Amino acid sequence: SSGINAEWPLRPGWGGPVATQYAVMFGLYQDMLNAIEKGINPDPSERIVSEVDSVSYQLLSRVTWSLALTTQIYLCQCGLGGVINSFLSWSGWNVMSKLTYSVYMVHVGLLGVLMSQLKHPFYIGPDFEFVVFYFGVTAVSYLGATMLYVCVEQPVAFLEGLIFKRRS
Repeated sequence: SSGINAEWPLRPGWGGPVATQYAVMFGLYQDMLNAIEKGINPDPSERIVSEVDSVSYQLLSRVTWSLALTTQIYLCQCGLGGVINSFLSWSGWNVMSKLTYSVYMVHVGLLGVLMSQLKHPFYIGPDFEFVVFYFGVTAVSYLGATMLYVCVEQPVAFLEGLIFKRRS
């Protein structure tokens, strides 16, 4: 190593990916605020974002985000991750990683049931209802995934270990 003990923003290569991700996340923020000021259904003849800007953003945002994330992963693998690498390498993530696929499976069914039970249209907007809905679905999904893990995955893994014992 070069002997420089700089934190992650000062390390070489981190400025570009972070700036790219910032631009993708907040690039159209002012346009969104303008749309909210004009109301949910603005006059179609008055475009808030030009068609060229809209198409360009939709075309390039996912690619640039992916490249920035790939660069960050590469930097972490090369030992230039600093605080980010320490955070992502934390052993507490192991528990969450065992539940990730189960959470995905549970949340799909849960959202289907919840959406079929709605008595009014559900709009995603900057309000409290969506926040409560999001955290509720997340909590119930993790609870269901934990029950799946304890009742299905662990017993099957135990039986698999008994049936296919490793020979030392």
